[in-house]
Amino acid sequence: MSPVLLDVSGLTTRFATRAGSLNAVEDVSFTVAEGEIVGLVGESGSGKSVTGFSILGLIDPPGRIVSGSVKLNGRELVGLSHAELRSMRGREIAMVFQDPSATLNPVLTIETQMRLAIAAHENLGDAAARARCIEVLGAVGIPDAARRIEAYPHQFSGGMRQRVAIAIALLNRPKLIICDEPTTALDVSIQAQILTEMKSLAARLGTAMIWISHDLATVSSVASRILVMYAGRLIEAGPMAQVLRQPHHPYTRGLLGSLPGMAPPGEDLVQIPGTMPSLIDLPKGCAFQPRCGFADAQCATMPALSAGAGRRVRCHHPLAAETVP
Repeated sequence: MSPVLLDVSGLTTRFATRAGSLNAVEDVSFTVAEGEIVGLVGESGSGKSVTGFSILGLIDPPGRIVSGSVKLNGRELVGLSHAELRSMRGREIAMVFQDPSATLNPVLTIETQMRLAIAAHENLGDAAARARCIEVLGAVGIPDAARRIEAYPHQFSGGMRQRVAIAIALLNRPKLIICDEPTTALDVSIQAQILTEMKSLAARLGTAMIWISHDLATVSSVASRILVMYAGRLIEAGPMAQVLRQPHHPYTRGLLGSLPGMAPPGEDLVQIPGTMPSLIDLPKGCAFQPRCGFADAQCATMPALSAGAGRRVRCHHPLAAETVP
């Protein structure tokens, strides 16, 4: 077992709104080992992206981390100053965002943007900096990198722009990269290529990753362990193969049931009824109970997340093997 790189404990992030306090992330705890790829999944609004931003210290007012701990290699990140966090971002921990068009500066060449990322943490000569940029661009699948490095973002396709964003995240060889749905806007073939390349790069460089997505199929192709979130809370965690084969939480089973490959030919997909409740006005107890076919009076109290290094589930009625179709 590899040493723990990231240790998130009791992380709680809230946003103050006119309607009340929005509980975006509530008491979330998990670890990521060195070189491990962990998938973080859930519907839109489940809190997965805010979890990633909280780890990086990118929560701005009216949001704030109310409580909890985030340790990277044993160093506490919660409470660090802006300057201290900035010195770590890109060098020890990096993030790849969903939209590369919003990440890349349209008026700067790719080389200029990559050199700025290097210069923020390391003083390399011109030749060495350019060589590293070209090397990393080639590693993420940019053809003819020595020539394309002089281009502007608008001269690349969407898939190539995302590769550039991934290359920038890899430039300073961080120990952990948080990927916030980086392939969602890409077509299936390009998505598959990038997933394969990211998994290969992580294995070769020993870089750990948190892969955030609403798509279980995508996460299952890259991650070895999965964390499932609902309404700001972690509700299930475990090895990817075990969770896919035997989900313990009804919500996880609902996510799996909605995948196209799970329905017999000619039959409709099974949908989870209803919608996720407002994070400002959550129901008492288990937030999933209004949509759950197994809910009863006991679900009016919040279930604890079961302990254990392997499988964990937050449910009063975890599914047994025989209840899973």
